[in-house]
Amino acid sequence: MFNLLNLFPTEKQQEKEPLSESLKQLLGQQVFTINQPNAVVQDFETFMEFLQLHKVEVSANQNAIAPKYLADINERLSHPTKIDFQRPSQKSYPYIHGLYLLLRSSAITQVQLDKKKNILRIDPQILQSWQELNDTEKYFNLLATWIFYAHEGIMDNASRSLNDWWYVFNFWKELPAQGLNFSSSKDEDWLRRLKLHNVALLNLFGFIEVKDAEPLAGKGWRITKAKPLPFGTAMMHLMHSTDWQRGMFLEYEEELEEEQSLGIDVVVQHSTPTEILQEEFQALDLFPEWEKNLQLPESESKDGVFVFKVSLKTAWRKIAIPSNLTLYDFSSAILKAFNFDNDHLHQFTYKDRQGCKQSIAHPYSQESPYTDEILIRDWQINIGDRITYVFDFGDWWEFNVVLESIEESDPKLKKAKVIEQKGKAPEQYPDYDDEE
Repeated sequence: MFNLLNLFPTEKQQEKEPLSESLKQLLGQQVFTINQPNAVVQDFETFMEFLQLHKVEVSANQNAIAPKYLADINERLSHPTKIDFQRPSQKSYPYIHGLYLLLRSSAITQVQLDKKKNILRIDPQILQSWQELNDTEKYFNLLATWIFYAHEGIMDNASRSLNDWWYVFNFWKELPAQGLNFSSSKDEDWLRRLKLHNVALLNLFGFIEVKDAEPLAGKGWRITKAKPLPFGTAMMHLMHSTDWQRGMFLEYEEELEEEQSLGIDVVVQHSTPTEILQEEFQALDLFPEWEKNLQLPESESKDGVFVFKVSLKTAWRKIAIPSNLTLYDFSSAILKAFNFDNDHLHQFTYKDRQGCKQSIAHPYSQESPYTDEILIRDWQINIGDRITYVFDFGDWWEFNVVLESIEESDPKLKKAKVIEQKGKAPEQYPDYDDEE
């Protein structure tokens, strides 16, 4: 289990090794274009163009790209992946999978419902912000996205403990200057721990050179060698010379307050993680062309009548609720619709626009925000989003919730109302009823 204390450097670790003048000169001379130091910006934009040209369907649960699009996307990238799977999935193509995580965790793409199909769409406001960046800014904003936000929990609904980059950063020391030849199980262990999509991203960001070969029968991407490039080595030395980890602390502010009570001196940051990375690098007079960052628009309230489909086992109810009511009111409406007593704690879990798992809990819970504080109109969800509602953490009643539509406001509707239903609700306390 992840221990936050591991993020805090000891006195020995706090002694940062200064960046040598030769490495600083190498980084200062690096030119950034759409395909330098490698093609991450080019491939990212190629992927976005494909999403603009096609209605790309994604799966309902993991939001993975439908298989029918993968071969086409793969051929458009700078490094098409050679595989020999009969039924490939998104993860079968490590470059696609890595770029997908950048697209989702940057919030430049959103999953939206379109005629009962989930479509991966470009957010026009964030796209405009992206287009206003120069090539250097695009490169480092993508790097910051990988460092601070990208993780596979975007797809599997798991709570993240650490982002992918933490493992990339720590396993880098196991990559010797002469590289690794993947002919032994020991070297292949580095690939397994790092995961192939992170190897692909290291290559796209210009940190490593990758050599591959034709896949074996029925197998996937066959890497034969990975070797660190001078730019990648210099960047990792730069990371060791700075306090880029400050950006990670923003994800754990509540835990940091607890650590402060243990006597650890922690200052809560007010800059975004991307801005922190920029500050750390530019404190060494590096990358002056990096001025602007990708801007996420302020979330807007949505007024109207929210229509949710709430399912429990084989029964479901459609509930219409005015946007001026709270999530606590919605919780009460769910319980009433399924003939449950409101006698236990509850929690709503959903994904924010960057794919991160978020929770809103009962007012008696230990962790905020609380359901009696959040209005439906301010709940940052979109039509088609899938939400998990858990009631009674002992018996663990888990309801599946989908926002089906947002209708115009109805002055006559003052409280939540069941507008459609199917199936008999399970009994809340069946054992107790049997004993009676």
